[in-house]
Amino acid sequence: MTRKTADPILSPEDLKNRFTQACDLHENNKLDEAVKAYEQLLTFLPDSPLLHFNCGLALFEEKRFTEADKHYRKASMLNPEDADIHYNTGLNYRRLNKYEEAANSFQTAVRLGDASIDTLYNLALCYQNLQNYSEAERLYETILEQHPDHQSSLNNFAYLCHKNGNTQKAEELYARLLALNPEHKAARHMLNSLSGSVTESAPLEYVEAVFDNYAQNFEHSLIEELQYNTPKDLRERFTKVFSGQKTWDHCLDLGCGTGLAGEQFVSCCQEITGVDISKEMLEVAGRKGIYSQLNKDDILHFLQTTVHSYDLIIAADVFTYMGNLEKLFKHCSEKTVDGGVFLFSVEESDSKTFELKQTGRFGHSLEYIEKLSRDSGWSILDCHLSKLRKDKGEWIKGYLYTLRNN
Repeated sequence: MTRKTADPILSPEDLKNRFTQACDLHENNKLDEAVKAYEQLLTFLPDSPLLHFNCGLALFEEKRFTEADKHYRKASMLNPEDADIHYNTGLNYRRLNKYEEAANSFQTAVRLGDASIDTLYNLALCYQNLQNYSEAERLYETILEQHPDHQSSLNNFAYLCHKNGNTQKAEELYARLLALNPEHKAARHMLNSLSGSVTESAPLEYVEAVFDNYAQNFEHSLIEELQYNTPKDLRERFTKVFSGQKTWDHCLDLGCGTGLAGEQFVSCCQEITGVDISKEMLEVAGRKGIYSQLNKDDILHFLQTTVHSYDLIIAADVFTYMGNLEKLFKHCSEKTVDGGVFLFSVEESDSKTFELKQTGRFGHSLEYIEKLSRDSGWSILDCHLSKLRKDKGEWIKGYLYTLRNN
């Protein structure tokens, strides 16, 4: 029978030396080794708030947020009067999308005397995620009173004013932001939408940032709150047009997002390739296991460079971020086999071609889509007026198209 070896007893000097070594590993970005060193020390000092806090910091930096949560909560329980612990606990809760808990942590940090810009800003973000917009706006105003050049607060406050219909205030805030940072493409895009300026597409950086930040809550927000069913509706129209065809060889899902369209078409496609500009959205899509390949790329660049051909191309709720579709229609035609099919949705527009709406999204006219289709070698098999999603309680209408390559 083997005996269990007793844990060695370390002197205070030994513990101090080991802690110094663990901190050195941490400072030199040897995070995995640092975590192991902190955890080893915790076997001797299980009630040390500093060790739990440092271990949480290292795990957070490794993006091991669930493990970090355990140590942060323990540290805050052992030392409930440390504002820094509560602030970092809040940051970790945010990464876990636990916004209520994060807000509580930031509120505690403020109560303990940490009314720094970083703490107030993160608390405002939590309120924004929790749709407590009045509190978020109040905090952004507080931040901007103290630091009028805080660009993130200007941008987020402008977004909330825009969302709540205060377009005059939103324009003022976006203009202030652009005066500080003329290269801020998201602010430029939104100011263009509010002022009625004509642009050909939303900046890629803007689209990427929107969906990277939106990815984890994307499906709940879109389906439950906005009643978005465009992928399902596209599949229904597609099935009516091609009721006799059982399977398709290779589908290309442009702007695939989290895979909502892929889920609708996986049963009739032998292979699906997805393309999206957002890394975070692609990570969600990848977990579904429905794509043979996922590519982080601008869809126009992908179409220009891919060597593959497809018999089905889908673009569900993608052209709302693109005004001029001429190049895209042309490249889609070039990348489909003879008789290949192109499915997509557009928001309706009364303009002659396309317009950037005050929502920051593009709409396209029937005449424009018809002309592009003819010029690019597509035949329109089906055009169906549809309720795409809700915005401020009202339905946004648009069209679902089924095209075939001549």
